[in-house]
Amino acid sequence: MPDDRAGWICCHLGAREHYAIPRALHRHGHLRTLATDAWAAPGAVWTQVPGMAGRRLGERYTEDLGTADVRDFTRSLVAHELLWRARGLSGWALSIARNGWFQDRAAQVVREVTASVVFAHSYVALAPFREAKLRGYRTVLGQIDPGEQHFQLVDRLKDRWPEFGPAPPPPPRAYFEAWHEECALADWIVVNSEWSGASLERAGIPRAKLKVIPLAYESETGAARFVRSVPAAFTADRPMRVLFAGSAAVYKGIPSLLEAMELLADLPIVLRLVGEIATAIPSRFRDRRAIQWIGPVSRSEVMAYCRDSDVLVFPSHSDGFGMVQVEAQGWHLPIIASPFCGQVVRDGINGLLLSEVSPGAIASALRRVAESPALLAAFAAHAGDGPRLGLDDLGAAFLQLEKA
Repeated sequence: MPDDRAGWICCHLGAREHYAIPRALHRHGHLRTLATDAWAAPGAVWTQVPGMAGRRLGERYTEDLGTADVRDFTRSLVAHELLWRARGLSGWALSIARNGWFQDRAAQVVREVTASVVFAHSYVALAPFREAKLRGYRTVLGQIDPGEQHFQLVDRLKDRWPEFGPAPPPPPRAYFEAWHEECALADWIVVNSEWSGASLERAGIPRAKLKVIPLAYESETGAARFVRSVPAAFTADRPMRVLFAGSAAVYKGIPSLLEAMELLADLPIVLRLVGEIATAIPSRFRDRRAIQWIGPVSRSEVMAYCRDSDVLVFPSHSDGFGMVQVEAQGWHLPIIASPFCGQVVRDGINGLLLSEVSPGAIASALRRVAESPALLAAFAAHAGDGPRLGLDDLGAAFLQLEKA
């Protein structure tokens, strides 16, 4: 740690972006402490937990932070998760309980550790930011989504596809009241895309506080040696494998994607949906052989699906960025994406950019690449060629916020 700086405290609920921000700051020598809900260093008892919970806990570690000061609350988290479930908490009640639990512990770390800057993600930043301001520290908020406007869009979308059930309940009013206070306490608010920045401005957040910093990514082990193979033609024996990775929700474009598959019944295409099902799915889509519902998997399994697919489709109506786009590019996987997220796709270079999120637009894009596999091969050859933020770049961008 440089002598003239106390460094950054990063408050990290979950393994968002695989700890990219604390990793980047640690690489530059400016991470004072990582405060996180769960941490499972090699040999920790948490890595022995059976089932999906154990696999996910086992991924709550990175060697890049092996020498960092990490304050974790794993034992308390496991106990509280059992308590919350016993009390029947779910949905927003569970999220708010978990967020409050984490904030209290992160604020305690801010009280105990000398720093110059406190970073926290949105919706869990209020308590640590209050402590930071009492101590004269700078505060940087990492906005994880397009904010209040995103949830208003989700509510508007429900009437377009009633077959997919009602919209999920919105957050309680207090959720965004606390968020607005977080924004007021933040010296800087980092958004990952221009789409998110515009959404925050519409919610009344001053543009002068906003800084667009795309998500950083460094290739997975083995990605540099990975060679993508595209057949000369797709057939019934070797269909085009289309990947959707993420929460299967209306705002993610699931209705349009599934209806697009109906328009493509004449082509050898298989759609694989990896992630939680977050909306009602009509039976006609559940029973189609060309649509495979994989469900939630670990991060390493998502990477395996990226390797084994021919194209990623990301038809979101609203997304803060869409990290899976960058991960897919790491495996030279072409992308078909909407414009309402981080701009990873360069239209006609490494994928296709949808003009709108609709069944017709998605079907047209998928038909184009299914009938011309050589186009997919060309997109794969240019995957990741454009500007991409590495961890060194990310660290430098965040350190500039400390100086500004």
